[in-house]
Amino acid sequence: MRYLLCALLCGCWLLAQEQTSTPQESEGARGAFYVDGVVYQYAAGRDFTVVVAAHPVLNRKFVGVKVRVYNGGQHSVTVKPEDVVVEDVVAGHAVAAVSGAELAHRMRKPYNIARYSAGAAGGGDGQGPITSDMVNPQMLEMMRALAARAGGGPVPGGKNILYTDTPGALDDEDASARAAECDQVCRLRARETQGSDALAQLQRQTAPDAVEQYALLANTIPPRGNVAGVLFYPLGKLAERPTATGKKARSVRVTVPAGGESFQFEMAVE
Repeated sequence: MRYLLCALLCGCWLLAQEQTSTPQESEGARGAFYVDGVVYQYAAGRDFTVVVAAHPVLNRKFVGVKVRVYNGGQHSVTVKPEDVVVEDVVAGHAVAAVSGAELAHRMRKPYNIARYSAGAAGGGDGQGPITSDMVNPQMLEMMRALAARAGGGPVPGGKNILYTDTPGALDDEDASARAAECDQVCRLRARETQGSDALAQLQRQTAPDAVEQYALLANTIPPRGNVAGVLFYPLGKLAERPTATGKKARSVRVTVPAGGESFQFEMAVE
């Protein structure tokens, strides 16, 4: 009987240790928002909030998975890119990432420049020349205003010119009131739109330095801090499945551990 009791106690202790070491999936608030046409998903846990987005980058040769982790707890936590798991939903297996440093090294080789260049297949940046059918009185006024500003001359007047030298002159009087009412989605989206968005830049900016700059690196997040970066996965290695519209689609499942919590997201790669 004594041996049975000891075995039972040891088993309970091992089970408790296993549960403690395995991150528990978060069951907090979840949602989504858009930034430049890309879907961002978020999940809030007990002490952490994670935001994830996935989109083709580098001339559609790779999937960029952008991850941001907010630390709302009382202690610092370390986030490592190798701890993030990305799975091919269609094929049912994990996908290996290519580090930003390795990808940048590949891109610096002369024979790979055209391969990874956005618009290398004739797409360009999608901005064609200004033609006569695009010109209207409002656009002419704006063009004159920009030309006058560049030349140091007087700026012509006009009701439709979005131009001002006074910071905040275009803000509404109730801007501060709206800021106070900004909810969680509003705050998360505002953070992703500050400065240049990594996924948007990597769709058109193909310099190796940019890849290294935006890559997710191992980092320690202090309380009230956050860390963000992009992980790269070969797009061609993701399996496709037909959809009702006749197009083929890819999907990934992203699992991000933070502290003792685990956050999982499933999203289409379009």
